[in-house]
Amino acid sequence: MGERPMKFNWLIIACVFLSACNDSDSNMNNKIPPTEITLNATIQNTLDKNSNKFSSACMKDLELCWYKINKSANDKCLPDTIITTDSSSLHLNQTTNITIVVDERVGNQVEDIDVTLRGLPDNSTHEQYKTFIYQLIESIKSSGWEHYYFVEDPRIPGSQVLKIDSPDNVLGYHVSSHPWLDPEYPIDIDCWLKISPFYNWYFYNDGVHLNLKAWRHDSKDNPTKTGTYLITLEFLSEREFWKSSIPENERNRWTDLLPEKLNSFHQTRLIIEQKARAAGIEIDESYHDPSIKAFEQ
Repeated sequence: MGERPMKFNWLIIACVFLSACNDSDSNMNNKIPPTEITLNATIQNTLDKNSNKFSSACMKDLELCWYKINKSANDKCLPDTIITTDSSSLHLNQTTNITIVVDERVGNQVEDIDVTLRGLPDNSTHEQYKTFIYQLIESIKSSGWEHYYFVEDPRIPGSQVLKIDSPDNVLGYHVSSHPWLDPEYPIDIDCWLKISPFYNWYFYNDGVHLNLKAWRHDSKDNPTKTGTYLITLEFLSEREFWKSSIPENERNRWTDLLPEKLNSFHQTRLIIEQKARAAGIEIDESYHDPSIKAFEQ
């Protein structure tokens, strides 16, 4: 399956992050209603229930529509966003941008959401940002989201980080769900800074997938100590998540083609795990791939 494509739009990124409203502004902040989005509900449901208005643009030839809320990171106060699944709700504070993509070829449901958060002030320390992101991870976990290993990746937990030399691969194999970014095991600042500018943590919840992404931009004056981070959360329905494993011209048959892909992915996992065990690296045998609901119907 490989690493998921990054959805950052480099041309419109506004890397000006301000601190949240101070106490004297709390009343004003409370007057901004949160944006509420329910995964797998209709886009009309989202549009009808929110006073924060979405812009829309469609490409008729592709039968794709984009619904967006874009706020300036310079705004003193920003609305929160609540993402709801069948079994949980995740409250995200101070969101600057929301993008919902609707594929009208398969329906009008909300199955692809990107949410960008306002982070800390420019040139905060890497330690401060690391703490900020791990606090966000704890909020995600407490909302019912669980750590996800890609099916082709070895189930190596973060407890084994000292046995993994590279943040980019495991025993020479590229992996998406890398042990250094296991949400259950925060890493120290030395490991944190050895990771490339892009960080990815993966979660799932009742058939829905979440990719927490951070892009680090080191400061010019003190790059090893301070920087600015762009933090985005991508939510995908089961269908949107697994379709990306299938060639684009065959994605309407993804449920027919996926089993063969899964078998190949699992074989890759077995090979890497066998080599990991031989190298004295522990495998999380308690982890089992979440079921795919489309195959249960």
